[in-house]
Amino acid sequence: MTTTTAGEQAGYMFDNATDEAANQLRFLGEILDPGTRRALTEIGLAPGWTVTDVGAGAGTLTAWLSDQVAPGGHVTAVDLDPRHIPTAPNITVRAGDIRQLTLDGSQQAVVARLVLMHLPERQQVLAQLMEALAPGGVLVVADWDCTWRDMVRRSPSPRATALIERFHDGLLAFGESRGADMGWAKRAPEAMLRAGLVDVVSYIESRSWRGGTGICLLHRSNSIQREAELLEAGMTREDLTELREVLMDPDLVMSGYLMHTTVGRRATQA
Repeated sequence: MTTTTAGEQAGYMFDNATDEAANQLRFLGEILDPGTRRALTEIGLAPGWTVTDVGAGAGTLTAWLSDQVAPGGHVTAVDLDPRHIPTAPNITVRAGDIRQLTLDGSQQAVVARLVLMHLPERQQVLAQLMEALAPGGVLVVADWDCTWRDMVRRSPSPRATALIERFHDGLLAFGESRGADMGWAKRAPEAMLRAGLVDVVSYIESRSWRGGTGICLLHRSNSIQREAELLEAGMTREDLTELREVLMDPDLVMSGYLMHTTVGRRATQA
């Protein structure tokens, strides 16, 4: 879950050092962990594996991986600001920007969740992630398709719907201004096949959440973290107060963005 430190860099939309960051990262884990765990279980994740978790965020997936690969396995968690990642005897935490890091090789699996969509250098980073794989190792790339915007399943009012749409317009425009590709997830399979991975498959999923839960809580948190940019995009403080009330309204039902989890395997050398 790619984020920034106080000295923000192009390609990163959020900041792990803010007061709101712990909430945002917790909500992301609650929304995304079940799908990522299913994909990793299906590829055969097992005790003894070495795994790298890139953009580890709160470390909820890192902690789960640590349990799954024990005994004998090891997890490396990478994040620009790893302050929220838990420690364990079989977890190594690395602080740094993946664009400037060299990953340890011979990994059975590398996971990059909500990372590549944010980075203009995504092709370069994809190559780095592949280089870290052992022959037969698996790369798991998970990103939201934020071009899919048909998310309001039930709205308390037309005004509520309009506020949600304005929020998305402002937040996604901010991301794009920093080099994010909101449709990258749809092209990940082609990119991974072109890079030489085999057995490439995508799992595409979303689910609905009522106001005050899941994706609604995440959007509320994002509106707090990026209030300045939303104000610059034309929303008022009154709009944002009302938006946050709407996102807590149980009469609201929203789907999350479509999450594309794309899995590919490095060919086994003859």
